[in-house]
Amino acid sequence: MLSRFSDVLQTAADVLAPPATRLEDFEYHWKMILNFYERFDDNCKIHIEDTKIPHHLHQMLQLIVDEEKEQQGGTVGPCLEAIVQRSICLLDALTALAAADRPPGARSLALTAATALLRRTKQPCVNSVHIYRPLQRMLVQCNESPASPTEKEEVELLLTLCGLVRKEPGLANIFTTPFVEDKTSLLTVPEDIQKLIPLKKVHTPRKNPLFVDLTQNQLPNVSIIRTYDRDDSSNGAESLADDVSCKSQKTLYDENDKFLLIDLLLSYLDSADNQVVLRACEGIMIVSSLPEEDIANLVTSCSPACETIVDKLAARYRRIPPTVDPNDVDQLNITWAYVAQDFGDKSYSKFHGYRELTTFFSWLDYCDTLMKECHQSIASHLSRTFRQNFLEGTAEAGVTDLRLAVLATAVLSKCLKVVDSTDLINEFSNWLVGDGEVAEWPLLHTLISNCLSDNYDLALETLRFFESIIEKGTEHSMERLVLSRVGTRGYCREPGGGGAAAGGGVPAAGGDDTDRDRLNDLPLWRERETNREAMKQLQHEEHVSEQINDILSHEGLDLGGHAGAAENIHTIVNSYLLLLPRALLSDPVGSDYEHYIHDAHRHYQYWLDITSTFDWPVGLTGNDNTASSTHSYDSRPEADIHIHDAYYNNNNNSEQNLDKQHNTKKETKRYENDEFDEGPFLRMLFKLLSNMPYQPYQVNLHLTSIISKLALLPHPFLHEYLLNPTLPVAKSTPTLFKTMQELAKKLTTEIPRIKHYKKVVESTRLQLMSEDPSYDEVGEHNQLVESLIVLEEFCKELAAIAFVKYQHSLHAHG
Repeated sequence: MLSRFSDVLQTAADVLAPPATRLEDFEYHWKMILNFYERFDDNCKIHIEDTKIPHHLHQMLQLIVDEEKEQQGGTVGPCLEAIVQRSICLLDALTALAAADRPPGARSLALTAATALLRRTKQPCVNSVHIYRPLQRMLVQCNESPASPTEKEEVELLLTLCGLVRKEPGLANIFTTPFVEDKTSLLTVPEDIQKLIPLKKVHTPRKNPLFVDLTQNQLPNVSIIRTYDRDDSSNGAESLADDVSCKSQKTLYDENDKFLLIDLLLSYLDSADNQVVLRACEGIMIVSSLPEEDIANLVTSCSPACETIVDKLAARYRRIPPTVDPNDVDQLNITWAYVAQDFGDKSYSKFHGYRELTTFFSWLDYCDTLMKECHQSIASHLSRTFRQNFLEGTAEAGVTDLRLAVLATAVLSKCLKVVDSTDLINEFSNWLVGDGEVAEWPLLHTLISNCLSDNYDLALETLRFFESIIEKGTEHSMERLVLSRVGTRGYCREPGGGGAAAGGGVPAAGGDDTDRDRLNDLPLWRERETNREAMKQLQHEEHVSEQINDILSHEGLDLGGHAGAAENIHTIVNSYLLLLPRALLSDPVGSDYEHYIHDAHRHYQYWLDITSTFDWPVGLTGNDNTASSTHSYDSRPEADIHIHDAYYNNNNNSEQNLDKQHNTKKETKRYENDEFDEGPFLRMLFKLLSNMPYQPYQVNLHLTSIISKLALLPHPFLHEYLLNPTLPVAKSTPTLFKTMQELAKKLTTEIPRIKHYKKVVESTRLQLMSEDPSYDEVGEHNQLVESLIVLEEFCKELAAIAFVKYQHSLHAHG
């Protein structure tokens, strides 16, 4: 009964006095704000949160949002229209509050209210002069002083404007100095607002990039120039005047122009608040990722964004303590988005230099992410700046200084591992291996010299660095390191023309004549033991051959008429698996060989994908120094199918072979006089390989890993040079297999001199294969035995790679 009566009374009241419209409510809250400041006393210390101002601003914003929901066709409601027409100068008032901060807290409230207005309205009408002009004035107030208590609110406003620019790229013009026709006018507040909120004298902001080096001549003519079709020239100017957000077709900039939005965001990168820095980074990334060429030109031409970002990376690099343990560097897995949370976690596992390394790698990750997301013009400019200001200007000094080289190399190796952007990787590779016409790059020689250093910590870190270079797999770096040397096939010699085979298999126990003569002087019991060992060696070789045949059939290879090809790959695999005598093997059965084959399948497919776009030859064509490209020593995978057929056909035609020998006699002599230069990189690898018995286990492990990666590359010349033990070469030409043979002979001589060497070899293998971290901390290691086990496993790996590449070529050629 009472509810019905109240409804009747309300209806009668509505008839006599209709409810206020939204615009009337909007005007009411605006008047309440005006009334507050008319009675406000500067001596009053009340905080603005203790007044009704936040409530009135919230209600005004809510009225705009509510009316926008009811509007159709994108029309502007009366409340927002009042702001656009400046009948209610809300944004001007917020700008004044941000400048005056009266009462205390008004600045934060004004920035938050302006941000909410732009975020919550679908059409904030930023292209209107009464909207963007107050926003420009508000931006002037941003970053007036370092460590401002309103940093978060300021950067949120900037981030909101970045989002608006992403939706409507033409709005970027509003935040360039050409559009801000009079900078000094931004320091003044309209007279009607000054009467409402009296301000003290406003000084030129010293930290705001818009006012850096402010000259007497404020600005030349507006530099933003738009071009239109001739038919539209009449209404083009009108469109420009009415809507500054229209998309430009051509934009020209003066050398003194500034992109205020980006420059302000850059100024917050020095904030002590990590969350402020992250929000500023987001804003820079938003603007940089826009597809418009004009905005990209603004960032690269009118802003020091790229230089500032790279300089901050260099500064963080210089702050890394020189006493950091290089082994700790590789443990870090940092992204720029959550680094601040790690710093706040006191229980987080830390080590000496953790914070400095974290800040550096987090910023590197931001640079890498920015380069992947930004416009291509910005990415190119940023990558060039990265090389000039960071790699050449900062990091290179550490690599060339022996006191700092270990840590510097470890940090740069980690850098190359974690970056993904193509531009950054290319600049990194070009810096390391050289570009242009320089045949040999000084930095590359320095790194190679570091690998050969007696300081094994430096050698290890540099090998890891080279491994990272190869893993990134740029065509240019591969060409500079190895392919430019093997591309001429100068390593190859004609059989019978004075050359010598690279190895031709492994000798049996007591292999050559010298060994046999030495054995003849042994006592009878020792000779019997040697004979028994020789029988076991023969049985071992038969077992390995059977194992290879089983693998060939298990892999489902239908050899058909390619018996010669099967025999050739059988010979190559045997050469590696039988390089070491059975008596020295820590694993004579070779039970893990199939595991190496599966790994080689996966890794080879990876390299096929990586190099699919490279301009590499598919066969041994061009500079072929051999009389025939299908002899049995031709190890290219795609030629193995028909190797022996062609070889036998050539042998059957003896007259043709004699003619070939006569015609190529002079050529062979010329090739013999020109010694093959494998280049500094391969020369370094072969030298380290021959010195394996005297090097630490980790150095040998990374050395063989690098060679394995090179052997996996699907380049026919490199494949032939590295993986063909039967390749005829000059006696002075170094090859991988010749180096491994010399190493095997050295180990065969030295290992048996160790007391109870078989037990030592067996126990060392168990320790190494267990991957027990404590093993590396043990003071005494038998490097000779460790190198034997590394070589043994390396032989299995190379045999598996050769087999997998042969198998792939067999399937590819059907």
